[in-house]
Amino acid sequence: MKLNFRRGSAYASKKAREYLKDKKPEDIQKITVIRHAAIGDFMNIRPFLIELRKFFPNAQITLSVLSHYMYGIPEDLIDNVHIMRRYKEDHTKTGFLTRIKEAKTLPSQDIIFDLTDSTISILLIFLTNAKLKIGYPYRGIRRMFFDIATLRSDFVVEAVSVEHMLNILGAKTKFPLSYGLDKIYPKTEDLKQIVYFAGASTKTKCWEEDKFQDLIAKMSDKYEDYNHIILQGIGDNEKFYEIYNPLKERENVQLQKVLPIEEVMQFLKNSRCLISNDTGIRNMGIALEIPTIGIFFHIPPFRYWPREEKHDCVFNIEYTSPSVESVYEASIKMIDKLYEK
Repeated sequence: MKLNFRRGSAYASKKAREYLKDKKPEDIQKITVIRHAAIGDFMNIRPFLIELRKFFPNAQITLSVLSHYMYGIPEDLIDNVHIMRRYKEDHTKTGFLTRIKEAKTLPSQDIIFDLTDSTISILLIFLTNAKLKIGYPYRGIRRMFFDIATLRSDFVVEAVSVEHMLNILGAKTKFPLSYGLDKIYPKTEDLKQIVYFAGASTKTKCWEEDKFQDLIAKMSDKYEDYNHIILQGIGDNEKFYEIYNPLKERENVQLQKVLPIEEVMQFLKNSRCLISNDTGIRNMGIALEIPTIGIFFHIPPFRYWPREEKHDCVFNIEYTSPSVESVYEASIKMIDKLYEK
């Protein structure tokens, strides 16, 4: 494997060049990928894991995760799971010695990829005996922990940014991104339904409930022959009765109770569009390759927005809460373009 990049576009140590000069991808036997994050982030790295397996066909792939973020692990794309804990059973943070002990349970690796760039992932990188350590750290000082470091852009969708760690090794990754879920969740029905999810990881990322209510009212008037489904989440604050109750007399507006992950994935796959905040449910929709409308404010959307015809994001240049009209216009433009020609 030969590294080929322009100065300033990435970093590679002399050690990395020496290690790779007589190596072929087929020689690599053990790889660990660190992804200490929640379900949406597991969805984002599925294309990376697919390309990783393709480029290193003989490698055993281990995924390092956090114990409180194990919902939706891509078990179909990995061989082993390594677990670290951020919190103890009493919800207090684990101590430094505990984290060291858990990090050391990871055996020696040929290559370790850090797709997290957190304090815990850097500790794992530091303590793991790996012949090649690759990451994309935001902070320049963290580059010292890696043999290869690629740039991390907030203007390139993250699923592509992580693949740059493979591109620097010579991998020919493909586009559009492939998430590998079609066989697991095939489209069994083409239901004329639009799904709405009003939750997010924090309240500050949630579009106002009255705006969601107004949007669904307008959409249910516009598309009377569609079912408009408000999807509940697992949190106590994700029941969305405040949105549904004023609309419950409408025959085409329904409230969907919480579903197990396998059922919600199939439910989304059979839908025509998902309208959601920036959250794990939206990333599930993207991974299922169904049309999505993302509602963004406070942060730019570019890192989380696949530039494909079937995905759109609504935001304004001040990064304040978008209007109902702007989300409505984006939604009908998407649906009419894809289904109402």
